[in-house]
Amino acid sequence: MTLTEFLTARFDEDEKAARAAARAAGYHWSPDPKPGRDGAPSIDRHQARHDPARVLAECKAKRQIIGHLAAYGREGIEDFRDGYAAGMWDALRFLAQPYAEHPDYLPEWRL
Repeated sequence: MTLTEFLTARFDEDEKAARAAARAAGYHWSPDPKPGRDGAPSIDRHQARHDPARVLAECKAKRQIIGHLAAYGREGIEDFRDGYAAGMWDALRFLAQPYAEHPDYLPEWRL
């Protein structure tokens, strides 16, 4: 599995989870306005920042980054690891860091 295939699969999983959450709780999340609620405002803000709509937009942006970087490689960005292409390779590795605990994550992608 290449790094771009790994990332695409993780984005697919993130999108699937966001769409399921949107169906279950409505498309957008917002902090619960009930007075006297035991939840902390910081938790509410965190949950609102991970609104399914925002997650879907983030997945789309990450896919655009991969597409843009891969367009510079003749056979895929993984084949070009020197000069400017090395920076593009590192950008893909940065995108993979949140998924480092996934069983398909390869040690050579670690920075």
